[in-house]
Amino acid sequence: MKILVTGANGLLGQKLSLLLDKDEQIQLTATARKKIGYTLTHSDFKILDITDTTQTLDVISQTKPDVVIHTAAMTNVDQCETDRKGCWESNVTAVEHIVNACEKINSFLVHVSTDFIFDGTHGPLDEQAIPKPVNYYGESKLAGEHVVMNSKLDWAIARTVLVFGITNDMSRSNIVLWVKKNLAE
Repeated sequence: MKILVTGANGLLGQKLSLLLDKDEQIQLTATARKKIGYTLTHSDFKILDITDTTQTLDVISQTKPDVVIHTAAMTNVDQCETDRKGCWESNVTAVEHIVNACEKINSFLVHVSTDFIFDGTHGPLDEQAIPKPVNYYGESKLAGEHVVMNSKLDWAIARTVLVFGITNDMSRSNIVLWVKKNLAE
């Protein structure tokens, strides 16, 4: 099976790429805007800026993945508020590029979203819960979901609640590292 992962420098993309790389029956192409800071032993890596429609179409058309797992996004909630244009470009326009490329080769798309599409006032929630984002990050991720849902693709959307851990190069923070740093200070 051929799988392409976007956002291979992010925490989820990195961990997923390293896990899939161990399975010799999977032909993985990990992608990111910049070179990855870890080694894949059985897989390929390609530079991919998903906000570039031509580059996205070229990489997906050349690799012809059976499945695209889209983990890349602008996830810093505060940054999404201050850079709304960049947020929309990363979380919605890029999804449009990926959907268009996947439709051309009929790839299955797994789109990673977030519980931030809800207001957090009640739970647990199921697939039928009505979204009500309270910030721009949540609005952008919900709009990205709508792009996927309205596509001609076979798709799945995974809504994460809290992604935490440590990347190999420690270039990104997350809630656990933030708490640890603040407690230490």
